[in-house]
Amino acid sequence: MNKNLLVLLAITILSGIALSSTIVSADNNEVIDTVELTVPVACTMSGTGTTHTATLNPGTYSGESGSEYENGIGKTTLTAICNDDNGFAIYAIGYTGNSYDSENHTKLVGTNTNGTIATKAYASGDTTSNWSMKLTNVTDTSESYNPQNLTISTGYDNWIAVPATYTKVAQYKANTGSSTTDTTLGVKLETTYAAYIASNQAADTYVGQVKYTMVHPYDAATPIIPKTIANATTMQEVNTCPDTLTSGQIYTLIDSRDQQEYKVAKLADGKCWMVENLALDPTDSTTAANMNATNTNASAVAIYNYLNGGGGMAGWSSMAVSNNTLVHWNSNDYTEPLIDNQYKGTSITGYGPASNDGQAEAGIYYNYCAATAGTYCYDSGNSIDLPDTNIDAPEDICPANWRMPTGGEESEYEVLFNEYNTTQDATNVASLQYNWSATLSGYRLYNFEDRGYIGHWWSSTYSFGSFMNALHISNSWVNSYSDSRSMGYSVRCLLKTN
Repeated sequence: MNKNLLVLLAITILSGIALSSTIVSADNNEVIDTVELTVPVACTMSGTGTTHTATLNPGTYSGESGSEYENGIGKTTLTAICNDDNGFAIYAIGYTGNSYDSENHTKLVGTNTNGTIATKAYASGDTTSNWSMKLTNVTDTSESYNPQNLTISTGYDNWIAVPATYTKVAQYKANTGSSTTDTTLGVKLETTYAAYIASNQAADTYVGQVKYTMVHPYDAATPIIPKTIANATTMQEVNTCPDTLTSGQIYTLIDSRDQQEYKVAKLADGKCWMVENLALDPTDSTTAANMNATNTNASAVAIYNYLNGGGGMAGWSSMAVSNNTLVHWNSNDYTEPLIDNQYKGTSITGYGPASNDGQAEAGIYYNYCAATAGTYCYDSGNSIDLPDTNIDAPEDICPANWRMPTGGEESEYEVLFNEYNTTQDATNVASLQYNWSATLSGYRLYNFEDRGYIGHWWSSTYSFGSFMNALHISNSWVNSYSDSRSMGYSVRCLLKTN
């Protein structure tokens, strides 16, 4: 084979390779996989939670220099960490006996003598036993916790009384989240206690507790002490309806506005309900004087208009009262609050635990303007404290933290009914009647109708025109349908927070 032929073959082979190759573009036939992770804000606080023990002789103070416990009775380290730069606050409250409610929850309580040791900062010359707490900032370089932006609240960096209500004891306000080296905010605190024992203090073992709670961000609202229908005194105090409550268990609470007592219960839907009709009478001068935005589910402006007239609405002061019966009820009464109180305190056919031998208090009859504390008093475009549109009622005359239930399809009334019933026959209706303690109080318009035969209760839900949804129960059926806002119906309230 000669040299020229070899060259030709080489060229042929190379040409073949070039012709058979395929060009692949990076912009064609591609699949892109994306991974997206969301890291939520996580703020945690931990502590050893130990029991600190000491033996103190009468007449001694543990915080004195040279005392065995001069630096405090035991120490608990609280470690608080938050993964963003909005900071956090730490609150403390007395929690003796695992409770906020006992008058002794800030004291040391004797296990045998029932004696107590009160909380206060020790002062020279004290002659009564007392105990106190103190917080100290801790620098821990090994954990990269920087206490630079931690502030211990005034007084809590020295011996001070354990707070009786949730009190901010420390705050971490920082902007280190933009740091390239550390975006986690973390601090360590030490908490400890001191006590003075009077010479006449009875011999015993005394025990007390302090609860620490972390909130985020640093300026978040103060923690709320949980109050249920089982441990509150007034309707207005209740702020939770926990799973731990026994369904159907009846409790009695007071409406702080008029000192009226009401039976309440957690029912099968998991919500806390009044199981008696509302009997608040704003035409009573004492009750009216006690109504405000703190104890009522309505704003201060609404309550003022409601009681005095305002915003174009005729208030209670302009209403005529004759023989305890408010006059001029008619089918066009939409723009002024009307009630009828002549049956307050009288009995009518009732069911369930809240009734007495088949009788229950009728309560008071409210047109819709009255039931909503004057916030839903308009017709044909005449708006009072609401936009000129058809919406659900945002406020009412229920106690603070309580409200009127929703109505219509899938309403809270319907959900409750379905928890006790499968079909709308008389047997199953009886289950709802009993557990909800239905009161067949009838209604008021020109006259009283249906008393002893049907109960009617307002809801917060708009239906159409001048009609709002309501619940209706007889001795053999239950319905949720709408009716005119001029009707005088009963009101039941439901706890807002569950």
